[in-house]
Amino acid sequence: MWTITDKICKGDTLHNSLLFGKDRRIEYLYFGKKINTRGEYDILRPESDFWGNRIPLAPLSSYGDGDFRTPSFVAVSSSEVSAFRFSFVGAEQSRRPDISPLPCARGEGDTLKVSYFDEAHGVLLNEYFTLFDDCDVVICSREVVNRGGESVFLKKIDSLQFELWGKDKTFVSFDGSWGYERQKHETALSVGKLVNESVTGSSSPFHNPFVMVKDETCVYAFNLIYSGNHKESLESDDLGRSRVLVGMNDFLFDWEVKPSARFCTPEAVMTVGESEEQVSLFLHEFVKKHILPENWANRERPVLVNNWEGTEFSFTAEKIKAIIDRSAEAGAELFVLDDGWFGHRDGDNSSLGDWFDYTQKTGGLKNLADYARAKGLSFGIWVEPEMISEDSELYRSHPEYAMRSDREPFRIRNQLMLDLTNPEVCEYIYQSVKNVILLCRAAYVKWDYNRFMTDCYGKEIPAGEYFHRYLLGLYGVLRRLTEEFPDVLFESCASGGARFDLGMLFFMPQTWVSDDTDARERLFIQGGTSYAYPISSFGSHVSSSPNLQSGNSHCLETRFNVAVCGNLGYEMDLTKCSQEELSLIREQISFYKAHRKTFAFGKFYRIGDIFRDNVTGYVFAGEEESIAVVAVKQKRVGEKNIRFRMRGLNENALYAVQTRKQRNYAKEYSYVAGGDVLMNGSLVLDGIFDDESLRENSSPLYTRMIIFRKIS
Repeated sequence: MWTITDKICKGDTLHNSLLFGKDRRIEYLYFGKKINTRGEYDILRPESDFWGNRIPLAPLSSYGDGDFRTPSFVAVSSSEVSAFRFSFVGAEQSRRPDISPLPCARGEGDTLKVSYFDEAHGVLLNEYFTLFDDCDVVICSREVVNRGGESVFLKKIDSLQFELWGKDKTFVSFDGSWGYERQKHETALSVGKLVNESVTGSSSPFHNPFVMVKDETCVYAFNLIYSGNHKESLESDDLGRSRVLVGMNDFLFDWEVKPSARFCTPEAVMTVGESEEQVSLFLHEFVKKHILPENWANRERPVLVNNWEGTEFSFTAEKIKAIIDRSAEAGAELFVLDDGWFGHRDGDNSSLGDWFDYTQKTGGLKNLADYARAKGLSFGIWVEPEMISEDSELYRSHPEYAMRSDREPFRIRNQLMLDLTNPEVCEYIYQSVKNVILLCRAAYVKWDYNRFMTDCYGKEIPAGEYFHRYLLGLYGVLRRLTEEFPDVLFESCASGGARFDLGMLFFMPQTWVSDDTDARERLFIQGGTSYAYPISSFGSHVSSSPNLQSGNSHCLETRFNVAVCGNLGYEMDLTKCSQEELSLIREQISFYKAHRKTFAFGKFYRIGDIFRDNVTGYVFAGEEESIAVVAVKQKRVGEKNIRFRMRGLNENALYAVQTRKQRNYAKEYSYVAGGDVLMNGSLVLDGIFDDESLRENSSPLYTRMIIFRKIS
């Protein structure tokens, strides 16, 4: 909650405090572990620069105010006057602004509104800082209201400017590419600037919008509730200040705010903790309580079978029915028909946009869905609604729906994008997906997005507004569909993990983590993703061996142990499994169902550093049990003394500890120990990775699952 006096604005979350000084200006004084309200705060106020001017830690900066670091606000007026000089108006408790169709944190919370005014241009700028009483984040956004007589053109407007003392910081970003998403990178910064950004039109697999800033005392974490171009930066100067900016990317951004109009930024998220682990726990709770759709946030997700890696485009109705039969036999709950069921789609060069049944291939989509339901499975379907093939009925009828100008377009995966700045296109997408859901009574929709924006053109849409208007169109469609079909489980996919962000998770409670399903690679990808996003938002599947993407081979038990770090699925042709393999899959699914609440909704801890340590893993900590998956990434001949330290237990409780039986390991592990010993001691695992009955690992990865059940 916020406490406002003549001199301060103090906001408290469960464990943290955010403190602003308030006088003729507003400035950051403190953000960290919760503090009480006794005494004075003058000791926290800033020093002066070389000319005797005070140098506050400001939540707002604009070009022309004498601060030549990168500003968080840049605009010009119709008469090309670019220097905006905002005066502090006041700070008060307020309701959050309505920023729809943009996604935003759910719940009203307790909001501080800080207002500034530029008299020369008649521009009011409001900053909003929202706190919730059940989690430890601050939600930040900005609103520009044009009260002047001429248009104002926004060139840059960040959602958040955060400043702190000290110039020796570490900037942590999560970068990668297709099949290699969200790899953790740490960069030390003394003086200068570091930038994390996307210009692809999506949040991208290259640079996720989540970043951290670390120093010797705290870990600060930042994210953006947005799925498009973003930009996060850390800048430090010789006066000992560090500035963090979070918001939409100013790349090709130029937004006109006409007289009496307003513009709202996406919401940014920030939190602070004593460690990376604590920050992750804070963020996971926030996402589960305030981002994920309420109807799905605490709802168990079905174990699914997806046919893509098993068949790709080459399937028949008989083949799909055979996979459905095996899926039911294995104990799966949902069958998902992937790409290739529509238009005349036999490859990636046709039919996107033609969302009607390819009956010669499916034998009737409704018939396949009914067949799955008769076998006890619900039915799911794959779509890629934002795309269009030039070889399609839609393109032949409406070439103007495509995102392209008169020149030859740049093609990716043999496809173009649809122009979602066009309301007709948005309506077409909405009606198409709605009709598909109704046709097959889909319980699940996998919404894919397999290329980036290149030919950004919309009729009568200013070039500098295109990227953001596309997102507004997309969010409008998603809001309509998810509100109309609240019980349909939507999963976001973007050529794997190219749109793993809070904006998509607002509408779709889970995201396909990566197209790379190799168990060893997934340890890194899922490990990096877990810093900001809860495990219940992961789509994670057991796939075939050798793996389709990497060529690596891992035994079925290893692949399962990695895939439980997410909502479990199997992405393979089950008709090619032996009876022994199918029996093992049935055992795995049964085990997962029995512990699904712990896997999906328990607190998540990382064991060691997945990007550095040889022995690493993760813990799912529930009320009565905790499950640890321990992975040894490189086990050499003669290597001994494999140990780890447990996380997430009650130190005052007694636990029965038992390894899950695995067919590729002979040795079991069973004992009773106190939580204090398990949490603080170094636990021996020697021997439980020996005596493999199956030696399938081409890229060494050894995993065991250990269950800790509280007995007193």
